[in-house]
Amino acid sequence: MVKKIDCFIPCRTSGDFLKNLNFLYFDKLKLVEYTIIQSINCKLFRNIYLLTDDKKSFFNLKEKYSCLKIIHTKLTKEPFYKIISKLNKSKYFSDFIDICVLLPNYPFKSVQTILEVYNQYKNKNLDYIATAKPEYFFYYIKNKEECRSINFSKNIRKKKDILPLIRLAGGIFIYNSEKLEFNFYKIKINNLFFLNEHESFGIYSLYDFITANTLVDIDQSILLKMLD
Repeated sequence: MVKKIDCFIPCRTSGDFLKNLNFLYFDKLKLVEYTIIQSINCKLFRNIYLLTDDKKSFFNLKEKYSCLKIIHTKLTKEPFYKIISKLNKSKYFSDFIDICVLLPNYPFKSVQTILEVYNQYKNKNLDYIATAKPEYFFYYIKNKEECRSINFSKNIRKKKDILPLIRLAGGIFIYNSEKLEFNFYKIKINNLFFLNEHESFGIYSLYDFITANTLVDIDQSILLKMLD
């Protein structure tokens, strides 16, 4: 059976640190619109669903993006994979489909990257894939009254020798509809697709929002050159 792929864009009104984040205007569009546009332009998805507790905002977006469909959810802080796993399978997962989740607080994801992530998922016959970013700074964890490094060794002499920590970033997840409850806390390295600094930039706070507005007008080729 040929698999099909649907796109799900979680878009709740209660942000972790900034209320109504996904519906705030970022440059000339609402933040979520950047992800909607990329999901349409990559011409990969059979259906594009907005998972939201805000019907009014959805129907305003529907006027601009006619292909958009709604899955109305209650206001919740549950992670997206738990929300999707609770959806009525007979309605949304009647086919043997793949699921692509695109988080709207990562506005710099590109069509090319979405397609590359999907191609790696298909070519390696993976059950799931997630975008990520390696971090090479020293990180510390509080242990009673001390803060101890969690990625440092006395043998390290150069910064490049720091064992990186991996964080999920970029907001692209693809997985099999039969694996709706796979463990996000135990992800194998082979199931990660690593992004550059620009595409892995996420907006959570007001500071991130202001920073992103300064980055939006910078040509990505310049940013990539800075990473060389």
